[in-house]
Amino acid sequence: MIDTNPNQGPLQQLEAYLHQLAVPMTYRGDPYGRGLDWCYFDCFFHEAAVREHFGFGPDICYVAYDGRAAGQEAGFYHESSGFGIMGHHPLYGRTQQKCEITGDERRA
Repeated sequence: MIDTNPNQGPLQQLEAYLHQLAVPMTYRGDPYGRGLDWCYFDCFFHEAAVREHFGFGPDICYVAYDGRAAGQEAGFYHESSGFGIMGHHPLYGRTQQKCEITGDERRA
């Protein structure tokens, strides 16, 4: 099993988990110019499984943009801190055969 630091917040635990799984980070920054700190990873998330595994409370929001106009993304963010962990929208992640993150992966 992959270990995360229980002293970190749940989104930071998810970030550390993705690094331990060697999921590539594709971007970190403020994609919308609103004081955000979002980390984008080359994967997609099973929302309910990740939420349960990492114990996300109601303060952690899930957002999904399906890319019909431009771009695509889905992931979790903390509205008051602006920190987020994003990946591909599940429709595109599956089509592109990206890894699905549930929180129950094992190291290869």
